Amino acid sequence: MLTHSRNQAILRDLFALGDVVVLLLGAMIASLLRFDAFFPPDGFLMPTFAAPLLYLMLMVLIRGYKTLNPETMQIGLFRLLSAQLGTYALLLVFAYFAKVSEDFSRLWTAYSLITGTALLLVLRIVVFVWLRHKGIAGHFRPRIALISSAPEPLVISQLRARAESHRFAIVHNCKIVPGDHAADSLRDAMWEMRAAQPDIVVMAVSSSDKIRYADILDDVGAISSDLVEISDLNEGQAGDVASEWVILAGLPFLRRAMRPFGERGWWVKRLEDIALGAVALILLSPVMLAVALAIKLTSRGPILFEQLRHGFNGETIRVMKFRSMYVDKMTDTPEKVQQARRNDPRITPLGAFLRKTSLDELPQLFNVLRGDMSLVGPRPHAMAHNELYRTRIDGYFARHRVKPGITGWAQINGWRGETDTDEKMRQRVLHDMYYIQNWSPWLDIRIMFMTLVNGFVHRNAY
Repeated sequence: MLTHSRNQAILRDLFALGDVVVLLLGAMIASLLRFDAFFPPDGFLMPTFAAPLLYLMLMVLIRGYKTLNPETMQIGLFRLLSAQLGTYALLLVFAYFAKVSEDFSRLWTAYSLITGTALLLVLRIVVFVWLRHKGIAGHFRPRIALISSAPEPLVISQLRARAESHRFAIVHNCKIVPGDHAADSLRDAMWEMRAAQPDIVVMAVSSSDKIRYADILDDVGAISSDLVEISDLNEGQAGDVASEWVILAGLPFLRRAMRPFGERGWWVKRLEDIALGAVALILLSPVMLAVALAIKLTSRGPILFEQLRHGFNGETIRVMKFRSMYVDKMTDTPEKVQQARRNDPRITPLGAFLRKTSLDELPQLFNVLRGDMSLVGPRPHAMAHNELYRTRIDGYFARHRVKPGITGWAQINGWRGETDTDEKMRQRVLHDMYYIQNWSPWLDIRIMFMTLVNGFVHRNAY
């Protein structure tokens, strides 16, 4: 059943962090009441810090954070109490088997349990009351965007009618209405849908409209959300191995794509980018300064230049690179880009070395820290190439469901350099989609390691 939302996941993670803080505060208040000292004695440091971790573990096991709902003031009291009692029961069992139970202060344990539980309840009530007072309690509902052909299918009408009772928020409703300006209207609707950042996109588009507006509807693949579709048994969709049945508001749909990185992968990957990106920038700053000086001394023109690229969600970003071509021979525009070739006369001698070793990509660390790019992800292609290949390769634009990267799964597997055939680009896209569907922090680490080992210099880079 699809019931998740990005905002809800963030709220749950913030509550988990807040729970740790208030439980530590509760233990310190218990110490003040029992020992007249705010910080617990040395013998109580272990249970002070172990209790919040045990509590979090139990809350995850009993899905205690899943029930939190500021709209209904549902604080999950029973699960909260169960986790607290279970935590202190485990601590007492551990103390007994470790033969330190006699040194345990029963009064401190009772104070810590009571004050911690009280603070957990206060935290939830205060946050929920504040969210309701600000009128944003409903922002944590799963956000749904609808795309349907006219006339509106019955299942879409039923979904709209059930949205409130199932606590979904319909943030965008696009209807494809036949007419002279239908394509332009649909194109505008796609941009509005991206801006709405839905958690779930529901498609109920007729077969004829899918064919007629295939290029425009391909943009849906760039939206980082679950993509579900009504089933047409006459088209044999129920047997499609690439889909699975899911329930949304009590209605059956076929899921065509899952949201990349899950509920928490986004902030995990962002922390990874900030931490490792900052370290890489510090370590590589002498190299970057040397490259900048060499460019300035060997050819006239700027040290850096920016290229317009499609980034996350298909939005336009500016990608930074060290200049590797003669200024008077840089004729590329967003509408027309000539890929670098072997022995390309536009490339300076130093630029050839920079491109061969991928040192020209180092300024993109600033893009990573700025949030436009990631350390690992699909490489950003020229906008002209995107417009060309999206009409040749099915699902091409789906690679924009995540941020573009400095290196990627396709690059370490040999698919870098000039894409002078459709098959080369198709292989890139297939590798990019594998990465998106199978992402994990360990896969990122593997890709970065392989890039360091053999990814900087490649025979196809020129």
